[in-house]
Parts: sequence; C-alpha cells; structure tokens
Amino acid sequence: MSAMEISLVIPGSLVVDAPDLRLKTLKVGQIGRLAAIYRVSEVLLYADYSFDKQRKDLVLVKEILDYMEMPQYLRKRLIPSSPRLRYAGILPPLASPHHPLQSRKSGLQDGEFREGVVVRSDPRGCLVDIGVEQPQRLLGASLPEGTRVTVRVVMKDNKLYLERVNRSEVKTYWGYEVGILKGSLASILKHLRPGLIVLTSKYGVTFRSVSEQILEGWRRAGRLFLIFGGPHRGLREILEDEGVTPEEVGDFMVNFIPYQGTRTVRTEEAVAAALAVLNLCRGNGSK
Repeated sequence: MSAMEISLVIPGSLVVDAPDLRLKTLKVGQIGRLAAIYRVSEVLLYADYSFDKQRKDLVLVKEILDYMEMPQYLRKRLIPSSPRLRYAGILPPLASPHHPLQSRKSGLQDGEFREGVVVRSDPRGCLVDIGVEQPQRLLGASLPEGTRVTVRVVMKDNKLYLERVNRSEVKTYWGYEVGILKGSLASILKHLRPGLIVLTSKYGVTFRSVSEQILEGWRRAGRLFLIFGGPHRGLREILEDEGVTPEEVGDFMVNFIPYQGTRTVRTEEAVAAALAVLNLCRGNGSK
C-alpha cells in the first residue's frame, strides 16, 4: 500500500437527516464503500454537536463501518448480534483484497495474506479460522480465543501453516480502521499529528490552486487527514462556534466542488468528490 495514506474525519451528524435505520444504514454504507474504493486507511468520527447527544449516532456509524470492513467469514465469530445491524444485509460488499472469494484450502497460495480469528489455543500454538474448510495452525504464538490476526500462508514440506504478520507488511490495500474521537473539533484537529490537515468547505480555495502544495505536504507527512463538516453546519461554522478560525487548526481549506449546481452537497457526496480528486493526486505522487 502507498505510504501516502488518507484518514477520513466524519461528523456524527452524517446520519441525522436519515429518517429511519434502513436509510441511515444505506448512508453509512456509501461511506464504507468509498473508503475501500479509494484506499482510506482509517475513518475517524467526531461529534459536531454535544458528544453525549450524538453518542448513539457515533456508535451506530462505527458499528456499521466495522461490520463492512470485517471479512464475511469472521463476522459470525467476532460481531455480536445488535439491533443496529438489523439492515446489514443491504450494505454493499467491500470486495477489497482482504475479503477473499477463495474458500477452499486447496486454493490457498504460498505467501498469501489472510485475516483470521483464533478459535483455539494449545501449547503448540493456535488454530485460526481464515475462511477455509477447517481452522489452520498458526506457528509460534499462543493467543486468546477470539483474537483477530493478520497471517501469511506458508507451505512447508507439503503442509500448510500460518505465520502472524503486522498489517504494515501487507503491500496491498488491507481495509480501514474506525475510531471515535472525543472533545471539540478544534482540540481534535490540534492533536491530529503528524499529518497534513485538509478542511473541506465551500468557502475554501479550489484544489487546483493548491494542489502542488498539498501533494508536497502529503508526501512529507505520509498521511492526509480529510475533514468534513455536517449537513447543517460546515467546518467554518463549527470551528468559529468553538472560538477558532480554520487557519488556526488546518493546513488547507479546500473547495473540492467549486462549481456545484445544487444549494447543498451531502456529506457522502462531498466525500466521494474529495477522494476522487485526491486519488488522482496520489496516483501522480506515489509509487
């Protein structure tokens, strides 16, 4: 995976305008799918109003995004039944590299990476479910049952084993992580380092006018934090209500849709537009 990583920072009010759980699920599903398409490494959620008032929405968004990111064969073991996932069946599949279609042990390749979950531990190591007929032996590790692990398939003397690896060793896109941030947006942004902070706003400059500076800063930092406002308050309004200006907490404030033909742009639409533009930039600037 490219060292030029992207972190999305999304408000809990993402789902506030959706009238029921089904439509909320669809809206979050669009974010998860976009994150996978454009190789987002993490999605961070914040409360653009009171954290206590938005706690339910934040938990809902995180739970749906976590469900989408997890390979299908792990869900039954790692995701407990939840009323918030009532409409999980309508979510689009990520179809990313860590969601393999191959479910036969005979189809596994030497050196292939898989996500797995520990189903049993003993003195010889662990047995790990990696989405084939039977759990496979993980060498040199004794981990608690229910531990999620990233593994590499190793063929040795015509036998198959697994070895645990860090996700950083996987050179292809391997999904996103999800987190909930506490505190005001201003305080959150002041601590999002190291990384380049790009605020999205209709009041910002066009991407074309700052593309070279963003690309250079992104290369140096290795990570770009892409910040979005909510459906009723944009980033400028949120930050000014917190007593700071966008310039105090961000590196750039960019309008990614400078000639929009609608009065408003929904958060998921803004995410799609900004990621598409940045993808072209990353394509030119990364190996």
